[in-house]
Amino acid sequence: MLSAEEKLELCQISLTGLRALILCGLLIDAPRSIEEIKNKFVEFKLMAPDSPNDIIRIDLNTLRVMGFEITRATKKTGNKYILKDYPFALKIDEKEVSLLKNAYNQIKNDIKLSTLLEYHQLIKKIARYVTNDEIKEILYGISVLKSVDIDNLEELIKDCKYKRILKIEYQPPYSKNPEEKEISTKDVVIQNDKIYLYGFDINLKEAVTLNFNRIKKIISKKDSNEEFEIKPLVIKFLIKEFGVAGLTENEKIVEKSDEGFIIEGQYHNEFVARQRILSFGSTCTVLEPEDFKQHIIDLLQKMRAIYNE
Repeated sequence: MLSAEEKLELCQISLTGLRALILCGLLIDAPRSIEEIKNKFVEFKLMAPDSPNDIIRIDLNTLRVMGFEITRATKKTGNKYILKDYPFALKIDEKEVSLLKNAYNQIKNDIKLSTLLEYHQLIKKIARYVTNDEIKEILYGISVLKSVDIDNLEELIKDCKYKRILKIEYQPPYSKNPEEKEISTKDVVIQNDKIYLYGFDINLKEAVTLNFNRIKKIISKKDSNEEFEIKPLVIKFLIKEFGVAGLTENEKIVEKSDEGFIIEGQYHNEFVARQRILSFGSTCTVLEPEDFKQHIIDLLQKMRAIYNE
């Protein structure tokens, strides 16, 4: 907006005051050198290219008088001015951060990935306006998406929205060498703080669940009208109690018994079904299909043998 204004149109307001406001925003956003500040002022038509740098130094001192704590630009700061504190900075203590973290952990497993992305951006924005470095780092560490490449994740979500076919380089956990896969995308989900791509492997002709962090490269992508049928895996199980999380949208109660509730769930593939069943712990008993039930029994026996060693 400011970049479209002509200096002539700004004659009715205080340019000094306007520069101070813009300078405040620039320093909140990131440390700046005097050259970077001047370039922005010129871009916004608040200074002429040949104006002296002393104007900016006066603006910096104006902010300091108003209660802004701004370092000097020295070799130690990379010749940049750093905003350390300012009158309207967010004041959050460790107790408040702890409450925020606990609230986030309570809901993170029960909301969609798109909502988690919104919370991630909100937490980043809050941290950005906190001047206490320790509190800032704690805030940045709250989100389960803190180590995720958000741009790549949002692009993958968009690919799923348009049901694109991706040719990817994927690093499987059982091999040292990556594999090339052609995947018809379906959805991106988060389970146990890990992000997975649900899709259909065109070569293997089966539903697959791929760890987002193991997708090393997207080689190509294309739009397709071809439908790949993914038949959900239907599991029936008895559960004594749902807990706080309750059931997901792909699960329903089919019968109530003295022992609890019989649930029918439809899952993308066996991996997803196994993760979900194991998340219930000892409150859950698989009823059918028999081969999946036996698979869970074998898995639990192996896990018990490992822990008993």
